[in-house]
Amino acid sequence: MSSTPTPPALPPVTVVTERLVLRVMTFDESRAILDVRREGRAWADDYPTEGDVVVAALAMESGEEPQPPWCTYQVVERATEVVVGGAGFKGPAREGVIEVGYGLAASARGRGYATEAVLALIGLVHDHSAKLSIEAETDPGNTASQRVLLRAGFTDMGMREGMRWFRLEARHDGRTSAHEQAS
Repeated sequence: MSSTPTPPALPPVTVVTERLVLRVMTFDESRAILDVRREGRAWADDYPTEGDVVVAALAMESGEEPQPPWCTYQVVERATEVVVGGAGFKGPAREGVIEVGYGLAASARGRGYATEAVLALIGLVHDHSAKLSIEAETDPGNTASQRVLLRAGFTDMGMREGMRWFRLEARHDGRTSAHEQAS
């Protein structure tokens, strides 16, 4: 009697877009980022960025594997299968709002990847808890990141605590207002 081999398990949540794959940043990947352990990993030459190191340190501090979907993802370029950045959620939702963050290695900027990754995060919110509004912050001078959020349907809410804040309101039907743009 022969048995059919079991295919390898996919990561718990993988989001595939036209040009990107958002792959859960595991505890092992966080450790590799902190140790700058590149062997066997397909990373852009300028990845990880300073922001990725900060996110990995926070993940390691928690001591737990990420809890999808509200976690950090590595942004992987589909054509090359190379990690070019990170995007994800800055913790669980609070009072009906969840915050997103994202960043790309300099070599991957200017191609629309950040907008594509943010739209994928919006899709995750819609798929898992559509009644949440989404916020994001940028440095006041980071106009490129601000354009990403505006293209993704966020509204500029002005300055708060030294940062420029953006918000995407949940609609009354529970969908975020930019979800239709992402579909």
